Amino acid sequence: MITRLQLGTSRLENLKPEIRKIFLDKSWLHFGDPENERVTSRGYTLSYLCEVFKRNSLSFIMTKAFQLLIGKRNKTSDWNAKINDLYSATNFREFYYTKGDRLPFDDNSLDFIYSEHFFEHLFFDEALSLMQECYRVLKPFGVIRTCVPDADLRTYELPEDVGFPDSKLPFNDPGKHKTRWSVYSFGELLRFAGFEPIPLRYCDKLGQYIKNDPSSIPDSYKQCPEQELISDLSYIDRIDSLIVDGLKKTAL
Repeated sequence: MITRLQLGTSRLENLKPEIRKIFLDKSWLHFGDPENERVTSRGYTLSYLCEVFKRNSLSFIMTKAFQLLIGKRNKTSDWNAKINDLYSATNFREFYYTKGDRLPFDDNSLDFIYSEHFFEHLFFDEALSLMQECYRVLKPFGVIRTCVPDADLRTYELPEDVGFPDSKLPFNDPGKHKTRWSVYSFGELLRFAGFEPIPLRYCDKLGQYIKNDPSSIPDSYKQCPEQELISDLSYIDRIDSLIVDGLKKTAL
């Protein structure tokens, strides 16, 4: 039975095995990019390859570099066979969001939604429309946990470059970051959608990097159906990000 949703799933083959193990549970439905999302007639952008380099092994980087040189994927490779096996073991669907789209779930039907580095790829109106859908499908006291770049306020690394990941990319490119979030703007997004925001990782306007663990604020989550997932942050691949929970307190 599907009770958990991951929105904008990171490529599962790129995740650490201990993180991937959590998401292979059949209670999850994963909405994400098709396998060839980053391949275009231009190949991969330099900025995207730099991001891949920071997050993956040398063998993975060599694979990406080879794809850049040949401009296409080798569909018969052992690498792709392993990827196909991985995705066949999960509840995965390709996902494209357009403002006004309806998520394929009944009202008040999910316990938990997780999204990592996806909402920055939406304009604000699109993000609000999708967040309202997340509110609709979550059960009372369900939680959406969202992780996005803390684009301007972060002090643990330089602010995000304008036009990330490549200023030459048009704004209709799926890899383009379209909204620069902070704890203040993302909190308002959640409020507009009906949620109570609970910031967990963020930088404030004074430059302080705040780290709140769910275990330190148990009263906020005491009626939530997914206590184990809520108390655990180990499945967040990019932990140094803006991380905010949205708590749904009432039914529709």
